[in-house]
Amino acid sequence: MYSLSLRPVVQRGFLVGAILFLVWLAWQTLSGGFRQIPRSRTVGQKVETVVQVECGLLSLLVVLTSFWRRRWAPPVRTFWGISFATAACLSSLVWGFPMPLIGVLFVAISLLMARGVILALRTPVPPHSG
Repeated sequence: MYSLSLRPVVQRGFLVGAILFLVWLAWQTLSGGFRQIPRSRTVGQKVETVVQVECGLLSLLVVLTSFWRRRWAPPVRTFWGISFATAACLSSLVWGFPMPLIGVLFVAISLLMARGVILALRTPVPPHSG
């Protein structure tokens, strides 16, 4: 009798989803950051742009350390989560009219998203049997 468990399928789905999200995020943050460089006028805009590009590079590094140099993964994921939340917060403060409440909301949402991605990447996926 075969027992069909959806748990491995769901875990693999979350893992693939997290990796696809990180690749998409890297593309968006890097391309957006490089487009922002010539438009950055204030110190805050320049700092946010650097943090945004850093977030893109760390997104790629998170994917890379999921498969290679895995011992580096925990600190890379932590730094990525911090840069993701920082870029989200700063964007609402330095581009256009400063919106501190929106910045706090962006930080909360981005930290929840980062936690979800990190959990999806950390969850062991059982080998396929069958």
